[in-house]
Amino acid sequence: MDQRDIKKTSPWFILLFPIAIPAMFVLDYFGYRIIALIILVALALFFVYYVYTVFTKFRSLWRGFISLAEAFCDPGSWSIRHYPYHHTLTGSALGCRFHYSLLGHDERALCQLFLECPVGKSLLLEAGEDPAQSAIGLPQAMRAVLQVPGFRSLRALPRKVPFFSRLLAGLAGSGGPGLVLRKQLDDPFSLPVLKRDLALLLEVAQALKDEPRQEKEGT
Repeated sequence: MDQRDIKKTSPWFILLFPIAIPAMFVLDYFGYRIIALIILVALALFFVYYVYTVFTKFRSLWRGFISLAEAFCDPGSWSIRHYPYHHTLTGSALGCRFHYSLLGHDERALCQLFLECPVGKSLLLEAGEDPAQSAIGLPQAMRAVLQVPGFRSLRALPRKVPFFSRLLAGLAGSGGPGLVLRKQLDDPFSLPVLKRDLALLLEVAQALKDEPRQEKEGT
């Protein structure tokens, strides 16, 4: 299956169960067992189709992550984990540890690249802000990240985020410290794009590391 054919699972029919199941009992009670049986068979077929759709999509995602890991990660350094609407490739490349996540599995999935690295200060830049204004006082390397196609947000975590806070914030990976880049992509398994984004984050990490610290007043 082409990765662009992956669509978001639509469990709309699950909403029918609270209505259809009581309706079957009522129809059976009043002697309309044939109609009740037809409804039961229809629900069963819908459920089987839903399970098959989810299985097919997870298999496609697995193949996509495998191809990406084998082409990009250091041998033996990577692993893949799948959760409902959350899929993560963890590995090492370019001398660093990263977590690449697909938050959902539609054709324009929200992707997250989590680079493990030391960060000196907390930072959050989001799409919609004026790039020129938001880059004031920031390293030059930051501007290239702000201009990345599909950019949604860039976050710097100076310390490890607790598990429950990480869960609520949708942060996939070690939890920090590090840099988190989120983007909206048409092709989440593009090897050149992943290489470019990781290289950009490494430049930002180095720039933040080399940034002179502000001295406290009176020192």
